[in-house]
Amino acid sequence: MRTLNRSEKASSALMADFASGMAEAMAVRRAALQAKAARAEAEASIKARAEFLANMNHELRTPLNAIIGFGTMLKEGESYKLTPEQRDAYADYILQSADLLLNHIDTLLEAAALDGGELALDPAPIDMRQALEEAVKRAKIAADAAKATLEIKSDGKKADAWGDPVRISQAVDHVVRTAIKFSPEGARILLRASAGEDGWAEIAVRDRGPGMTAEEIDKALTAFRETHRGLDRSFAGPGVGLAIAKTFVELQGGRFSIKSKIGEGTLVRISLPPPKPAAMPAEMKLAG
Repeated sequence: MRTLNRSEKASSALMADFASGMAEAMAVRRAALQAKAARAEAEASIKARAEFLANMNHELRTPLNAIIGFGTMLKEGESYKLTPEQRDAYADYILQSADLLLNHIDTLLEAAALDGGELALDPAPIDMRQALEEAVKRAKIAADAAKATLEIKSDGKKADAWGDPVRISQAVDHVVRTAIKFSPEGARILLRASAGEDGWAEIAVRDRGPGMTAEEIDKALTAFRETHRGLDRSFAGPGVGLAIAKTFVELQGGRFSIKSKIGEGTLVRISLPPPKPAAMPAEMKLAG
């Protein structure tokens, strides 16, 4: 075996030092890029949360001001010489504003729980048809305000699932309310609870609103974003509600999907696995 001479040893040492220096420089460069990316992500997150809180400030104040304003007019009805029809209309405005305010507060609390990682799940059997019917009842005030009709379709079959009943109810509420927000006045919104061939139960909500592009769907499923700005009947964009609904469903091993086409409306599906079989009695386990 040939012995390296002094020149070759020096050259080899230099090459090793160069390779080590390059590796170190690349590691430093990679760390710097990662730190830059993390800083940019943190700044974007802070900005998004600031925008969300700024929008939520408006969204909370708007219905609250309506409640105070119309409540004051009802209290001083004699001064304003209100007719019975006006009193009924103002009472409806107060109910609608209170319903909207409660929905915003619930959304804010749900977003905070998700953001803080404090969400607890308590899975149990769920009757998806009953969950849908209860969601429709809760959305009645919002639907009446939009003059929208919520029509539940049924195939008569059971649609049982496994998940957290509270979180699924919240997810369905967000989907139904978003459909109402997206729909034009006097719209007909179709809802269905059914069982698929794979045993999974599904809730589907179809509106005939303006629809969303693929990019808008992506934004709508990212918390603290909105697909549009400005004041309208919906006050808040669909982003937070749909993002929360998707998260609640997927945390339970469920499936959440959106299909939409501009000018034709949106279809949202929530699917959950079938109920888990009850535990076998102890004597059956021993026998096995």
